[in-house]
Amino acid sequence: FGKVYAMHWAGVRAELISASQDGKLIIWNAKSTNKILAIPLRSSWVMTCAYEQTSDDMVACGGLDNLCSIYKLTPDRAPTNRAEKELAAHDGYLSCCRFVGKDKLLTASGDSTCIMWDVERGDPISTFTDHAGDVMSLAISPSAPTQTFVSGSCDSNSKVWDAREKRCVMTFTGHESDINSVAFF
Repeated sequence: FGKVYAMHWAGVRAELISASQDGKLIIWNAKSTNKILAIPLRSSWVMTCAYEQTSDDMVACGGLDNLCSIYKLTPDRAPTNRAEKELAAHDGYLSCCRFVGKDKLLTASGDSTCIMWDVERGDPISTFTDHAGDVMSLAISPSAPTQTFVSGSCDSNSKVWDAREKRCVMTFTGHESDINSVAFF
């Protein structure tokens, strides 16, 4: 069995997704705890997963293959075996991914960057390069979801980014080691 490495709640439905190093993404009914759908992955070395938050019709995952794979979901959660898109531009593992609305996705990587992607085209929109170590975590601002996000890195810094200006607007220092998780409150 593989360990569960990540999970993320759906935005609308009472569902969550888990990513395990057994090579599967599993969508769960959060009320009954029953499996709804298991999605087999090309690589079992998955480290992150994300649920699209506005209509719950896409999920994404990534890991040591340096790719972010996006899967479209049907309303009845019919089986899917192929990624709709595979986003490739990072030179290191994917540690975190989060949807930004329906049309964008943000990824964090061991290559010290974050990339904002156009989901439909599968192309990078912006690359955020101010970290000096692996970027381990992302969080999207709930009050300005298309504009602001925060990242945590192995460079011991957390940074707030303005996606419109494509730059870091604030750096939080003080940790003496890796920042593995960040969140907005």
